Amino acid sequence: MRPKFKKTRGSVGGFTLVELVIVITVTAIIGGISSTFIRHSVMAYVNSEAYYQLADRADVALRRMSRDVRNALPNSVFVPVAGNYVEFVPIRAGGRYLQDDFEKPLNTLTVLSEPVPVSAGDQLVIYNLGIPGADAYSGDTIRTISSAPGSNLTQVQYTGAAFPLPSPASRFYIVNGAVFYVCDLPNRRLLMYSGVAIPSAHPANFNGLTARVVADDVTGCSFTYTEGVMQHSSVVTAQLELSKNGGVVRLVNLINVVNSP
Repeated sequence: MRPKFKKTRGSVGGFTLVELVIVITVTAIIGGISSTFIRHSVMAYVNSEAYYQLADRADVALRRMSRDVRNALPNSVFVPVAGNYVEFVPIRAGGRYLQDDFEKPLNTLTVLSEPVPVSAGDQLVIYNLGIPGADAYSGDTIRTISSAPGSNLTQVQYTGAAFPLPSPASRFYIVNGAVFYVCDLPNRRLLMYSGVAIPSAHPANFNGLTARVVADDVTGCSFTYTEGVMQHSSVVTAQLELSKNGGVVRLVNLINVVNSP
């Protein structure tokens, strides 16, 4: 015979409504706390990424500017009182000339150093002191080169009157226009204008010139120029602030300027 089994009353597994509500409440609390921590972590990551990107862009802009200013014609760096731009004349080439040629009314200089390259529109500068009577921006120490463009010139011809002063070191420089770095804060940009005609007044006329955007997202920008006691100790201070996506970076760069003509 098969054994007979009695049905016994037993407990049935499950959750009560109170337990379910408690579990849901605790889960919601834990989820809220976790989301807060996650949100802060994500925002910190986003802000750090924005900061490093801004810092890299600001650093590149200031490095480029520093390189250009260090290559400026002696005594050509100019910063207005407002500090919203810096102007200078980049040197394209240079060398030493035969001093005897300076006294001759031939408007020709013999190059004693390596042959120099000359392009269309280039100008010749000798002994720019940046003072009345010897200032390139006033046309005193700068002349238009009339030599045909070439890469290995041993003589440089120019037009116009004789230069007011000879260079004690017989130095000459070849330039082709002035350069401006301009703070365009209303449009959050740092701009560069090149090829500005010389002689020119301060500020120059940018009509017909195309600006290059050196940096955007610019929320702070200023320049100062400090003349030193010695010709080698002048300094341009460039300050740049960039802001984006909650990240803010401020950099200051000191650029030494050599003013020995």
